[in-house]
Formats: sequence, structure tokens, C-alpha cells
Amino acid sequence: MKNNSDENRIKILLVDDHTLVREGFAQMLGLEEDFSVVGQAADAEQARKKALELKPDIILMDIKLPGVNGIEATKMIKRELPDTEIMILSMYDEEEYVRESVRAGATGYVLKDISQEDLIRNIKVVHSGGSYIQPSLARKVLQDLAEISSVKSQSSGKPLSIRELSDREVEVLQLVADGKSNKEVANDLTISEKTVKAHLRSIFRKLEVGDRAQAVATAMRKGLVE
Repeated sequence: MKNNSDENRIKILLVDDHTLVREGFAQMLGLEEDFSVVGQAADAEQARKKALELKPDIILMDIKLPGVNGIEATKMIKRELPDTEIMILSMYDEEEYVRESVRAGATGYVLKDISQEDLIRNIKVVHSGGSYIQPSLARKVLQDLAEISSVKSQSSGKPLSIRELSDREVEVLQLVADGKSNKEVANDLTISEKTVKAHLRSIFRKLEVGDRAQAVATAMRKGLVE
């Protein structure tokens, strides 16, 4: 029996056009006391309406939806609900799907054969400010994002100002590159999560990027992190 209050649970919206798949994940996630599956949707428009109505913390989004696909649905929802995290839950491990998902605003990409334990852990990572991409695909995606950052920098004539990063900011960025959440970074560096967020805001500003993935990609290209 769940003993966590509803307001403290991570609210999850499931989006998949297969009813049995949605219900299977809903049943599995519903056993976790920290989660509350607040709704389900079968297509992009339903997903958008449910998201606006329910304001979930996390959306698990399938890519192959009827009509508008999950990547486009991610773009639509992130424009209206930027604080809602979207994890792609897919059968496809092609790099192009992962790249497009990240560009659309997804902060996670997992395959449907993921174990229950791993899915639960990664939902919590994303909810706490981290990100998760299928390990075999993550490095390629980050390399691609680094190339994009390089092209943008060259076309604008403005070099990315990495020299301004402090030693502490580089430490934070390395831990983020290792896939750690804000809470884990805070624990490792013995600082507060609020301080971690402040460092990340400063890093984004100095690197002239908009999110964690682009920051890590830029830092990898410049050799600041591994």
C-alpha cells in the first residue's frame, strides 16, 4: 500500500497508441510508491490536452503515434509546458530518433525492453534534473550536438566563452556529463541543489547554450569534460 502523499509523488502521463502497452506500464509504475500515473493518451493531440490539464512532472512518450509523431508532440508540449520533462519510450534505437528527440526537448530516451528497476531509476533521475539517453547512443548524440554548436559559433562569429568557467563550474559540468542528477552533483560536491542550479545557469550563459545536453556537448568538443 502506498504511504506517500499524492502531492509528493512524481506525476506521470503515459502516451502510446497501444492500449495494452499503456496499461502494462501504468500497472508497473503504479506499484512504485513515489509515482502517480495521472493519465494516458493515445495520440499527440490527446497528449497535449492531457498535459495541459494534468500538468504532469514526467511524460513517457512513444515515438510512433498516429498522425503527429512523438517527437513533434514533444516540441508542442515543451513550448507550452517547459517545466514538464519528457522521456521518449521507444522500440527504436536509431541514432537519428535520439538526436531529433533531444533537439525537440526530451531529457530522456529509453527502449521499451528496459527493466522495471532501470526505468524507475531513470524516471527519478530525469525528475531530479538529470538526463538519460541509451548509453550506446549517448556519445554519438553528444558529438553531433557539439558539431552543431561549433557551426553556430562559427556562423555567428562569436567564440564560445569557455575560458570564463570557474573550476567549480567545470566540476559541476563533468558530473553532469557523467549523467548525474542535480541532487547527486550536490551530494558529491557537498553543496546544495540550489547552488548546483545556480552554477548550471551560469554555465549555460557562459557557453551560450540552452540546456544540459548542449552544455556537455560544447564542453566535450573543447576538451573540458570527458
